[in-house]
Amino acid sequence: MRFLTMLLAAVLAATGALAAPAGVVDRLEIVSTQDAYNGATPAGAAGPYVVITTIVHGRLDPTHPDNADVVDLPLAPRDADGWVRYSTDATVLRPKHARDARRILFYDVVNRGGRLGQGVFIGGGALADGAAPGPDFPSLLRRGYTVVWSGWQGDIAQTGRGATAALGTRFPVATAADGSPLTGMSREEFIPDQAGGGTAFPLSYRPASLEDRREVQFTARRAWRNADGLADYASTPAAPVTDWAYVQQHDGRVAVRFTPPTTLPVAGGGTVAPDKGTIYSFVYRAAEPRVAAIGFAAVRDLLHFLKSASSDAQGQPNPLNDMKAAPCAAGGDCPAEPATNFDVVLGEGTSQSGRFLRDFLYRGFNKAADGQPVFDGLLAVIPGGRRTWTAERFAQQGRWSRQHEDHFMPGDQFPFSYATFTDPVSGRHDGLLKRCQADNTCPKLMQIDGSFEWWGGRGSLNVTDGAGRDVPLPANVRYYFVPGTQHGGGGGVTTGLVRPPDPGSACRFANSPVTMTPIERALLVALEDWVVHGRQPPASAHPRVADGGAVPPMSVPLAGTGRVSTLFVTEHGDGIPRADLTRPYQQRVPAVDADGNETAGIATPEVTVPLATYLGWNLRGPGHAEGEGCSAAGSAIPFAIDATSRLPGDPRPPLSERYAGRADYLGRFNAATQALVRQRLLLPLDAEQVYRLNAGKVSPLLWASPPTAPASAPPR
Repeated sequence: MRFLTMLLAAVLAATGALAAPAGVVDRLEIVSTQDAYNGATPAGAAGPYVVITTIVHGRLDPTHPDNADVVDLPLAPRDADGWVRYSTDATVLRPKHARDARRILFYDVVNRGGRLGQGVFIGGGALADGAAPGPDFPSLLRRGYTVVWSGWQGDIAQTGRGATAALGTRFPVATAADGSPLTGMSREEFIPDQAGGGTAFPLSYRPASLEDRREVQFTARRAWRNADGLADYASTPAAPVTDWAYVQQHDGRVAVRFTPPTTLPVAGGGTVAPDKGTIYSFVYRAAEPRVAAIGFAAVRDLLHFLKSASSDAQGQPNPLNDMKAAPCAAGGDCPAEPATNFDVVLGEGTSQSGRFLRDFLYRGFNKAADGQPVFDGLLAVIPGGRRTWTAERFAQQGRWSRQHEDHFMPGDQFPFSYATFTDPVSGRHDGLLKRCQADNTCPKLMQIDGSFEWWGGRGSLNVTDGAGRDVPLPANVRYYFVPGTQHGGGGGVTTGLVRPPDPGSACRFANSPVTMTPIERALLVALEDWVVHGRQPPASAHPRVADGGAVPPMSVPLAGTGRVSTLFVTEHGDGIPRADLTRPYQQRVPAVDADGNETAGIATPEVTVPLATYLGWNLRGPGHAEGEGCSAAGSAIPFAIDATSRLPGDPRPPLSERYAGRADYLGRFNAATQALVRQRLLLPLDAEQVYRLNAGKVSPLLWASPPTAPASAPPR
């Protein structure tokens, strides 16, 4: 093994790479290779695809400066060469024949082990035996891409079945220098309606002791807001949870089972009974932290290997070597003997995965072993202004901060923007691209957020500073905003009928149906054109302070307590978040028109030709911490059909005063759709198969007086 490591270093040096790599793919274990989609060719593709299921066995040099942000890597067990070993699941979906491919590798960052981008960008069914993407879906397989997924999250178990199961990892546990277990204070949060209910929850890490409970702080709160309405841990009233016990689970994990307190104190005085929205906070001494940040290095080294290496460190050939014979990404003027298997590597991540990409860039992992960029282009989808809770001891990578849920989890502190500047709140000088700008490895980058990300995910801090002023983005960055959307968007406005939530639902209002995935597909095509051909993408489109499109939250009609996820400079130590309430971040939200619909960003037909007011926030309903922000949800407040059905106090004109009828609505909707196509913000196939078909389902009930009044009224 020592000989192979030395040989690899020599080869890298001979090709102009770093003398010693930060990490290597020691062995790419091929578990299986099979025809994709039962051998059927995806519609529009040049030929069939195959699925390669693998396990990546990697090694990292704990002393290498490019691994400095892999927290606790020096404390992980080492092999005979002094390197740290790990493994991850990985799956490759590639054209069966190189002649049917293009030399573009697309990496879809998995979300909690799942291939979230498969449904958005690829289509079809299960990779091996499902239906191939059909003619009504603009699959990126039409473009000859090779697609890769791999595990990166430390608490998702590796299975070796990445094509059919979650893609997980096997990362080492850090120990003290003498080999004894590392311990430290960690905090878990449990909200019943976010975890299937009940009065028990699993811990992310084993307790240092199952008997010693002296350091445990177990409390219950109605909300995170104190008497002044500020989100704070220390000054928010809480009740102690005294009746609880550790429970050993069958999978080896430890859970906490408890009895809720009888009452909870309320900010400003009084008490309420616990309900399904109660926040339970459990601080305890944990043990045996995984080296979670290996996930960043694992992605870096796998993509560099697939693009540039002819074999792994054991001498086994790269299964994508034949891509050197594929048509080049540009389609012409291809080199006769390309040096790499791919010309371009593009990446995409949605929600948690988008936050991963922001963290990946911020921590300097876009520099490959040869000093070149890992990703040439990136599309970060709905990450908001946050990163991940990864590069810390006792990380919990699946958590993400919102107004009510997981509010004080790490990963939402400066820097928020791709621009580098001095933060007027914390005083720090930083930016997400600071490191890649220093070593010239920044990709071309797009980020797309929706309305929820501005209300619930600090989204405005991508383009404004902590004092609420516009911040210009670097030339290699585009930022897009889709108005009226909840987290990830909805299924589209179809019938236009808004059904109120069932009694007992977590959210008070019906969810927003405004869709955004068709915009994401168009942006990916524009990203390829930008990276491969140098064609400028659509200009950034988002609310701006300068033109009145980005405004303080309380200046927006209907806005109030519980809508926006506030933020202060916060330190996390000993498991306890300590917010400095004297240093708040001045966030902005999208301005709205007289109907309450947002006016800035990408003018989607669902919002510019509306049947309702579409909001990027929702409120929790009775029995669920009523009045607090409802997790990741938007709202739809329908317009009245005519003047007689409009509720008292609703200033919004009814549908009968907006449209001459169904044909008028469809004509305006189609015109707005075609405008997006001309702007390269919508693919023609999506214009037809998503927007036109959805609009055609609009209910005839909207164009006649209903027998009863609308079920919902605007919130007050």
